[in-house]
Order: sequence, then C-alpha cells, then structure tokens
Amino acid sequence: VSCGQCLVNCPFGAIADKSQIFQVIRAIQTGERVYAAVAPAFVGQFGPKVTPGKLRAAMKALGFADVFEVAIGADLCAVQEAEDFVKEVPEQLPFMATSCCPAWSMMAKKLFPDYANCISMALTPMTLTARLIKKKHEKAKVVFIGPCAAKKLEAMRKTVRSEVDFVLTFEEMAGIFDAKHVDIENIAEDEGGVNAASRDGRNFAVAGGVAKSVVDVIAQMYPDKEIRVANAEGLKECKKLLQLAKAGKYNGYLLEGMACPGGCVGGGGQPIHDGCELAAERGQVLWGLDANAKIRFSHENPDVQACYREFLGGPLSPLAEGLLHTDHHAWTMPNE
Repeated sequence: VSCGQCLVNCPFGAIADKSQIFQVIRAIQTGERVYAAVAPAFVGQFGPKVTPGKLRAAMKALGFADVFEVAIGADLCAVQEAEDFVKEVPEQLPFMATSCCPAWSMMAKKLFPDYANCISMALTPMTLTARLIKKKHEKAKVVFIGPCAAKKLEAMRKTVRSEVDFVLTFEEMAGIFDAKHVDIENIAEDEGGVNAASRDGRNFAVAGGVAKSVVDVIAQMYPDKEIRVANAEGLKECKKLLQLAKAGKYNGYLLEGMACPGGCVGGGGQPIHDGCELAAERGQVLWGLDANAKIRFSHENPDVQACYREFLGGPLSPLAEGLLHTDHHAWTMPNE
C-alpha cells in the first residue's frame, strides 16, 4: 500500500522511493509558476524554530511562486466528511471511515473490498488544495510537500483526477535546503506567512486529529447528532479496526485510520534521525502552535466559507459532490 514505513525501518537504509527533485528544479528553472502545497505536518519537521513565515520565506528563496498550506484542504475535507456522515450513517452506510490517508484507504479497498464504499468519498486534502490552487492559477504547477511516501502513488491515480504535478517528501525538501545553503531556522520571517487554516485542519497531521475535526464540525452544525469515534494508527491496528467494523462492532461509528504511528507526523517521508522516533515530539510542537490559532473549527475558516459561498454553493451541492469527491470502486493504483 506504499505507506513508506519500510523506508524508515530498513536497518541498512537500502530502500528508497522514486524522487522528483530533478523535475521540480527543472520546472522552476524553465520559468514555470511552481506552487508549493505544504502538509500541516511541516511543523517540527525542520526544527522547533521553523514557523510558517520562515518556511514561506525559504520556499520563495528557492524560486517557488508561492506557498499554500494543505490545511485549507483539510478544512474542506472535514466539512465534507461531516456532512456526508450526517447524511449517510447509519441510513445508507453502517459506518464511515476517513479518507485522508491513502495507504489506509488502499488497504481497506484491497482487504475489505465489500466495504470500500464505507471509506469517505471526500478527496484527500492534498488533492483538494491542488484543485483550489489551479482554479485560481490556471497555468500553475503544483508540488505537494509532506511526510507521506504514499502521496507519490496517489498523485499518479488518473481516475482520481489529481491536480498534483510533483510530490516531494520533507526529507527531500531538507536536502534541497541544504544543497542551496538555505538556513531555514534563521531566515527572516515572511510576514505573510501561509494561508489561514483552522486549528482542527492543522491537526489532521496527528493521529486522532482527523476524526476530532469532523466531530467538531458536526457538534457545531448538528448539535443533536450523536457521534461515536474509533481510531487506529499503524496498518496492523488499522486492519484490526476494520475487522471489528466488518463484524458489526462499530455500526454508526466514525472510524479514523492512519497507516503511520503517530499519524502523518510519523510518516515515511520525514527526515530520519538514527535511533530517534520523533512523531510524538513533532505532534507536541504542532499542538503548541495550534493552541494560539485564531480559527478553531474547520467550518469557521473564512477561505472555506468563501469557497462554498462564491463557487461551490454548499457542501452537498451537485458541484461540491462532483469536484470534492471520488469513487473508491472506480480507481486502481498504477501497479494493479
């Protein structure tokens, strides 16, 4: 399922994923408008001193046209999944599982094909953010930068209509910063920072954060709706979760699966420090930053509200259903 944990755990460092560093650099050098879509898990990946403003300044120093945080896509995803859950569970589906982790949804499709429709049809935050960027900048090239090796295969799914041109991991991005001698910890802040995102949207990067975001939206918009949650991290535990769901133990539940221990902050594309597991530490840095976030819930994000008001017409509109959803029965991975 291409979760990338073999990259982190191989004792000999003998496993590598396919890199697109060259393609990204060539696109920038040839004058393409290359936009960086950065996963919210960036907090703590390049050191505890790296703020959104420093990251934006460093990316623009490398030649990127601009930087967008994928947490805006996470906020959209949370709103869509909240509306879908209220609409479909338990009347149409016995339970609903989150869709943001491609390795988790791929495992569910492979091992539990009869329950593939129970995985949320909402597109992942990466694809949603890229689609928004290309709506605003038609000739843009979009590079997703995150901790996830599985995103490289997700971006290759033609039937998901992905708008992502390239995918780089945080480890690859750290290598580019080193090669170009960009001191990201001490670079001057870009006052613009990155785009507004809610606290819940940024917490998609931490295990339990996706489900919490969806629950918070439902609690605010449908206060009388009771919602129960179960979550798992690591593919072994995710498989157990789906086995119990198949047996009827989680009817009416929202299930969250994360292929990597700790969530995205423990992904296979993170910078590796021998003998150190930093997922929990990175998660704490993320929680600390979000404690002072001005926007708390995903549906309160003004960019999300403007998107629905000015373009989509609402979370359940025909346009939103078409642009923000996929069909897990329709797509296959490139190696299938």
